[in-house]
Amino acid sequence: MSTRPRVVGNGSVYQVKEGVFQYRFNLGKDPKTGKYAYSSKRTLHCEGVSRRTQQAMLRKALEEYKEELNSGIVRDSGNLTVVKYAEDFHSLRIKSFKSPLAYAREGNYISHIQEMFGHIRLADLHPDDIRRIYADARKRGMSEAELHGTHVKLRQILQDAVDNELILRNPCTPIKLPKPTYRERAPLTADEASRFLSCLMDEPLSAKATGTMLLLQCGLRRGEMLGLTWGDIDLGRRTLSVSNQFTNDKTLRAPKSKMSRRTIAINDSLARYLGKWKLEQRAQLNRYTLDQDDKTPILNGIKVVTTEDGIYATVVNVDGHNFDRWFRDFCVDNGFGSYSNITRRFQRNGKEHVRGTGYSGLVPHALRHTQATLLIGEGADVKTVQARLGHASPSTTLSIYSHAIEANDRKAADAFGELISQKSSS
Repeated sequence: MSTRPRVVGNGSVYQVKEGVFQYRFNLGKDPKTGKYAYSSKRTLHCEGVSRRTQQAMLRKALEEYKEELNSGIVRDSGNLTVVKYAEDFHSLRIKSFKSPLAYAREGNYISHIQEMFGHIRLADLHPDDIRRIYADARKRGMSEAELHGTHVKLRQILQDAVDNELILRNPCTPIKLPKPTYRERAPLTADEASRFLSCLMDEPLSAKATGTMLLLQCGLRRGEMLGLTWGDIDLGRRTLSVSNQFTNDKTLRAPKSKMSRRTIAINDSLARYLGKWKLEQRAQLNRYTLDQDDKTPILNGIKVVTTEDGIYATVVNVDGHNFDRWFRDFCVDNGFGSYSNITRRFQRNGKEHVRGTGYSGLVPHALRHTQATLLIGEGADVKTVQARLGHASPSTTLSIYSHAIEANDRKAADAFGELISQKSSS
């Protein structure tokens, strides 16, 4: 509890970046020094909302802080704990995330911080404490990837405390945790990809088969593929634009980064395949008296609802979990996966099929890696692969596909050796 300050004016607001503001109040002259004193800075996160809403949020934040200051109940930074500040940081950022899943992911890191740092005071946290706590977390079995993510979040939170003038320096700054290495990827070889394509071409035209074709031939993320509409495809120019994603919370939203919003080329065979599916889908929709237009999902389902007024059908996006289930069955049917626990056997087109649980084998994301690995293996430059896959930076592409790039480097070295050897012997 502090002595009651005398708030002067309506507060000062500084824009840190788009949607992030800091604000504080003039507390009048210090009677001893004659200099003006100021309250601690507060940070308001309101990314992703309109300017009018930002202004409303700022006015409310200023009013609440002024009331807090005038009441004499001022947050004492000396007794403020790391956990309390982390919780406040997280709660204030709820409107800055476009995806609830991303906000929930930050919440998981906040939970780790709560568990690891208990109620250590913000002012008492030092680099050696953090190193010791990290060592204990490793002993308890925390993975390096989870520890690295927690460290990045803690550093961000403590930097916010520095910016708000609650601590003088960020104790995370001297601590360097290596970025976790990407787990080994399992893309298809060129021969396997060719067989996979052949099996897919034998599959009857359907929304899920078309989605799998898009994953294989365009290197899309699953959410990007599920979010495609016919307005995103230009069959004449043979291009595909990624402008949305359909996520696991069944919400259509913009991709997570600027580079993810991209237009890529599609080949002739894929354009013909999509053209056939468009005609087939239109016929299916017509049976339910539904129209097909630019907003119709390429991967569509049909939801039939019965009400007192009758039976109605609507077009919906295919749920990601339903797609994954179809994909697993397709892979098992064609030798790209297996079930450890078989629950059902049946015959179709003279061939035995099985269904079950405990799947192991190819997953949808592996088709994205297949595209990138095979392109790099054929000599495509990293910048082109980065743009096609929608990676935020070339370093991401370099990190994930270093094995393919190293193989290309070996090919280049051998080719150059053969070239100069031929010249010297002629």
